[in-house]
Amino acid sequence: MQPAQNIRPDDEATALFNPAFCGALVNRACAAFVDKADAPLPLTYAYIILPASLHKQTRENLPKTTATSMWTWIRENPLLFVDIAERVTDFKQLTSEAILFGIRHGVLQSDDFGLLPSQLKRRPRSLRPTEDWESCMSTAVFLGKWFATSDSDEATTLARWGFRP
Repeated sequence: MQPAQNIRPDDEATALFNPAFCGALVNRACAAFVDKADAPLPLTYAYIILPASLHKQTRENLPKTTATSMWTWIRENPLLFVDIAERVTDFKQLTSEAILFGIRHGVLQSDDFGLLPSQLKRRPRSLRPTEDWESCMSTAVFLGKWFATSDSDEATTLARWGFRP
């Protein structure tokens, strides 16, 4: 399943599944992560943030607060993780394009330790965010904070999400 497959050009999904919007999602997640962890967002987390932020069922089932244990939430929501590896694989190209787009356009920076946010320009007034747009953005921010406040190292966090580093 390719994220942008079988989508009409005027469809809202086309607006969500593009490198510019996805770069903005990674930027928001990076900003939230850096704010909480005072360190760059590990690159591997970006490859989870997009498939989770753009997946409606995941967005709707996230806890209300980052104080909820990530490990407990993962154990309590096994159906969300049945296809997570497939979703990450399907989003791999889009995530890579979003990161490169973000770096090229000054929305993201990279260093030896991960990704850092740059200042986003103001959204044009003519661009009216939809409910999905706002939900994706707030989920990216939530995930950035949650990864930063996780009580586990990167390898353990990835393993809990069902990945091997």
